[in-house]
Amino acid sequence: MNIHLVLVASLLLNIVCFITINGQSKQMKILREENKKLRSNESDDELVALAKEKLKTIGEIKTIKYLRIEKGMSMLEAKQFVDSLKEDT
Repeated sequence: MNIHLVLVASLLLNIVCFITINGQSKQMKILREENKKLRSNESDDELVALAKEKLKTIGEIKTIKYLRIEKGMSMLEAKQFVDSLKEDT
């Protein structure tokens, strides 16, 4: 009987964790879309020029980190953006 109580408690805990993670995932998706809308106001030419300058002065990894922190890009977006700049040069 004791093992059944532990299993039920574990199941309930897993359900609560799943609901929490699912809710946070939806919030992250909404925030990413809002961030893209805000970021689209910035001129693409300005962002490219800034990123190229950062790439020359501080290197690839720090440029990616800068884009993530200051411009709100995801890791994948920043990496793809920097890779596209490297291909252009």
